[in-house]
Amino acid sequence: MIHQVAGVKLIKVALIGLAVVMGVFAVDFYAERQGLSYKELIVALGALAFAVVVFGGERGIRFGFILWVLTLALGYRTIEWTANLRIHPSEILIWVLFFCIFAQRQLRSSTRFALPWWLWIFLPFCVLGWWPLIVGDAPWDRMLNEFRDFVLLIPLLIVTSVVLQRQSYWRYLLVAFFLASSWIALMGVIEYWYPGIDRIFPAFIHAAKPEVTADGFVRGQFSFWGGSQATFICALALPGAIFLATWWRHWLPRLIIIGASILQLIAIYIGGYRSIWFVICIQVAVACVLRVKKHGVAVAALVLVVGTVGYQFIPNTHERVITGLAALQGAPVDHSAQDRKDRALQAISEVSEAPFGKGWSSAGWVHSDFLQVAVNLGLVAALVFLGGYLYTLLKLAQRMPIALKTTPQGELGLSLLLSFVAVGSLLAMQGVQVLPQMVLPVWFAWSMVDTWLRQTAEVREPTYSYAPTNLYPAANFQ
Repeated sequence: MIHQVAGVKLIKVALIGLAVVMGVFAVDFYAERQGLSYKELIVALGALAFAVVVFGGERGIRFGFILWVLTLALGYRTIEWTANLRIHPSEILIWVLFFCIFAQRQLRSSTRFALPWWLWIFLPFCVLGWWPLIVGDAPWDRMLNEFRDFVLLIPLLIVTSVVLQRQSYWRYLLVAFFLASSWIALMGVIEYWYPGIDRIFPAFIHAAKPEVTADGFVRGQFSFWGGSQATFICALALPGAIFLATWWRHWLPRLIIIGASILQLIAIYIGGYRSIWFVICIQVAVACVLRVKKHGVAVAALVLVVGTVGYQFIPNTHERVITGLAALQGAPVDHSAQDRKDRALQAISEVSEAPFGKGWSSAGWVHSDFLQVAVNLGLVAALVFLGGYLYTLLKLAQRMPIALKTTPQGELGLSLLLSFVAVGSLLAMQGVQVLPQMVLPVWFAWSMVDTWLRQTAEVREPTYSYAPTNLYPAANFQ
C-alpha cells in the first residue's frame, strides 16, 4: 500500500514537472516568434499560478493564496471586458482558490465555513440592487463592476479562514502583504526623485513626473502601480511591521523591517492623501497607548523623523496640512476637498429622495463607500454595512488588549487593529468599491480581522469534544 501511494505521488510530481518544462518551452517558442510583452508575461505567470493551485492540492491552495497577496502589487494592470468593466488578475486567482477549496474533500470536512452576521443581512440588498436592469435599460457592465467588488469579500473570507487554520501562515501572509506594499513604495519613491526611469522601463511606467497640486504640493504619481491610490495598501500593510518585528528578533531582519517601514512612510507622505496622513497619526497614537513600553515610542519616533525630514524636502507641505485641516473641519479651501464635499452632499440629497436606493452604479463615485451604498442600495443597507464595520471594530478593540497581555498573538491583534482603523478610513473618506485593485486589499485586511476574531473566540471557549467516549470520572483514588 505504501509503495502504491509513493508511486502515485511520484507520477503526480513527474506530470507537474513535465507540464512546467513544456510551458517554459512554449513561452520561449512564442517569444521568439511574436515577442514577449508585459501582457503575455502576466498571462504566463497567471497560468503557472493556476497550475500550482489546481495540481498542488491543499499545499497548492495555501501557496496560491500567498501568490494572491503578492498580486496586489500589480495595480491597474487589468483585462478589459468592456469599456466599463475590467477584470483584475487578483480576482481571477481568488475565485480559483475558492472553488479549489470546495473541490478538496479533506478541506471541506475539516473546515467550518461561516460568514459574518451582517453580511447575511447585506446580501439580499446586493441582489435587489439589480432592479434597474429588470425594469429598464441600465448599464449592466457598470452595475456588475460594483456588484462583484462587494461579492469578492465572500471568497476572501472563506479562503483566508481555510489558509490561516495553520498558524504559521499568519506570518507568511503578513510578510507577503508587507513585501507587496514595500515594492509599491520603492517604485513610487524612485519615480518621485528619478522620473526619468520611465525611459528605462517604458512598458511598466508612464508619466512618472510628480504632479503639482493646487496648493503647491508636489505629489508622487506611483505610475508603476497606476496612481497614488497605491498608498492605500501601504496604510493597510504598514502595521504588520509590529508583528513581524516581534516575530524576528535578530537585528538584521528587524533592520530590514525598519527600512521598509521608513520607505512606506515616505511613500504615504509623497502620495499626498491628507486623510491617509491623518490615519497614520491615529495608528501611531493607538500604538503608543497600547504598547508605549515596547513599540509605541519607537513607532512615534520613526514617524516623527520621516515627517521632519520630509517637511524639508517636499515643497509646500505646510499648505497641504493647512488645507487638510480645513477640509476636516468642513470648510474646504481647495478644489479637491470642495469637490468631495459636493459629492457627499449630493449623495445625501439622493438618499433623501430615494431612501430605498437607485440600484448599482447609480451614485457614481462618491468617495465614501458608506454613502455610495446608501445611494445604490438604500439607507438600511448602508446602516447594515456601517454597523458591520463598527461591530467588528468594537469586538477587535475589546479583545485585542486582553490578547496583548495573555497570549503570544497579542502583537498580531494590535497590527490587525491598526490596519482595521485604516480600513474604516478608506471606506469612509476614499471610496474603494469602484475598482477591484482598490477594494481587494481592504477586504483582505477585513478577512484577516474576522479570522483572528473567530480563532481567539475558539480559544476563549474551551471544548471537551476531544474526550474519549469511554472515559469516566474516577469514583475514588484509593
